[in-house]
Amino acid sequence: MRKRLQKLRRMQEKHGYFATARYISSWLGRALRTRRLHPPNTIIDNLAEWSNYDWSARGEEWTQDTLWKDSIVKEVLEPNVPLEANILEIGPGAGRWTEYLVRRAEHLTLVDLTPECIRLCKKRFGDFQNVSYFVNDGKDLSFIPGQSIDRIWSFDVFVHIQARDIENYVKQFSTILAPGGRGIVHHSGKGALHEGWRSDMTADQMVIFCRKYGLSVIEQFNSWGDGIHHVRDSDVVTIFEKPTTAVV
Repeated sequence: MRKRLQKLRRMQEKHGYFATARYISSWLGRALRTRRLHPPNTIIDNLAEWSNYDWSARGEEWTQDTLWKDSIVKEVLEPNVPLEANILEIGPGAGRWTEYLVRRAEHLTLVDLTPECIRLCKKRFGDFQNVSYFVNDGKDLSFIPGQSIDRIWSFDVFVHIQARDIENYVKQFSTILAPGGRGIVHHSGKGALHEGWRSDMTADQMVIFCRKYGLSVIEQFNSWGDGIHHVRDSDVVTIFEKPTTAVV
């Protein structure tokens, strides 16, 4: 509640009283229609949420501690994202994981729904010559050439994306991934929950989506390092791969 009040105060300072009042009215209307007390993770909701977010901490407010973040890099990111790969990161925010990906990539493509996040990343990683930046509409990747991506990385992003929009992304993953290419995606695993503004996605749905579009699920997990480190109990990390030969 405190964070939401802070967000509304920032919105009022930036956009004025009437714009803030319209946002509150729209939010309450959705809550009444859906009988939910939090936004339903639509593209419009996500754009509003993250456009008005205070990114001064660069997303590190979601980092449990230094050991936790280091463990993700060492045990999840590095084993699955080889050096000199063509990498796509969806939802970089202010570059919390980009700072590791950019040093491993032959070329790194950053895609975000929020123009402010792309602006922050351009400012932070402007000295790197191997990065392309795109603002998309929360569902389209058609600007990425087919079979051009070796690895897809997205962490703390798909947990806020509706299942129907995730399916649309997975469909495009099967096109843009090179044969043998992999995706490492952190998403909601148990459906919509009030805690953490999680979407209606589940672990089983991700398996279904991957199979539907010719991708093989390699692994799903929510802990690593012998169970010492983990994401929320309601979340899961899915690693999937585009087969080198067609799936029959």
